[in-house]
Amino acid sequence: MTANVRKRLEQWVAEGRRVVHEADAKALLRLAGVPVPARSPRAGRLAVKLASDKYPHKSEHGLVHLDVARRDVAKLSRQLQRKDPDGSVLVERMVEGGVAEWIVGCKRDATFGPVVVTGPGGVLVELLDRAEVRLAPTSLKTAKAVLGNGPGAKLLNGARGRPPGDRDALARLIVAASKFFARHQDLIEEIDLNPVIVLPKGQGVVAADAMLVLRRKETGK
Repeated sequence: MTANVRKRLEQWVAEGRRVVHEADAKALLRLAGVPVPARSPRAGRLAVKLASDKYPHKSEHGLVHLDVARRDVAKLSRQLQRKDPDGSVLVERMVEGGVAEWIVGCKRDATFGPVVVTGPGGVLVELLDRAEVRLAPTSLKTAKAVLGNGPGAKLLNGARGRPPGDRDALARLIVAASKFFARHQDLIEEIDLNPVIVLPKGQGVVAADAMLVLRRKETGK
């Protein structure tokens, strides 16, 4: 499985691909142990998005539609496809019942090498302006300790009457993403998971959005 993942990454780099859209990014990250939403579910509320390397920030271009009824998926898919015929329409189960949103990112620091960055996500990224940085790959012990630091810890403990979040599942996701990045850092420049929806304790976490940035072929960076 790891060999297949690496082969796919090598192929994308050879093709000159730079930004890997959400659908392809999630397909690889799922194999690395990162939980992602179910695709094309038969029931429940749906999220419909255009996954295209040309539009890494989909919401800014009106390419994300939430709470879509199944009867409207086909029509909406055709509309989205017109934006980029080479893109793909991603239909997923909407993630509901979250108690917190988190951001998990990986990149290469000029001084320390591969690192994993994590903290409260969504609108709280700017409001709290607090992220924790650790070397990648990180251990489960370190990931759990990180989640006990700073203002984000209060969110996971259950702020304003909300139930506690699944801290253990979030720690496992951080470890999985950091290991995936460290293993393929010669091919991947950056991983961005935002938001990661943290569900109540015992119910897990889900990476609602994901993006990979590949290293440039011509420079090897």
